[in-house]
Amino acid sequence: MMRNGFRGLLIGVEITLSVKWGSIYKSLFSPWSYPPKFQGSMTKISNPTTHDLLSFSREDLTAYIFSLQDDLQNQLESGLTMDDILDQKDPFEILEPILPQEVYPILVLAMINNIRSETVIEAIMDGFEKGIKDYQPNLENTNE
Repeated sequence: MMRNGFRGLLIGVEITLSVKWGSIYKSLFSPWSYPPKFQGSMTKISNPTTHDLLSFSREDLTAYIFSLQDDLQNQLESGLTMDDILDQKDPFEILEPILPQEVYPILVLAMINNIRSETVIEAIMDGFEKGIKDYQPNLENTNE
């Protein structure tokens, strides 16, 4: 479930716009008494491959993890079990090759339990950074 945000599909690319509400001075042209202050970021997060994740910034990767987490939570809330979800499509499949073994269970538990604390997300992102560094030389060796 997306809170205070918009998710849309534009020419085959899913984008997410996050909105933080605040106050700004009222404009003469504004239709609202208290117009929103937008602090948004749009991230390409539509079905990336493992190779695509290598070029994601830390913020893009965090946004992608949160979008996977939202999708997983929506499926769980609809009554599906984790076994049902994994039988349809493994949401962790493209993440597994670049995430170190010791961080992978943290990611899975955080996603299933909808944990988004800064400490847990930082540990996952640090794991991704390490995993990407380890994965890229292996990728270069397979291309030779």
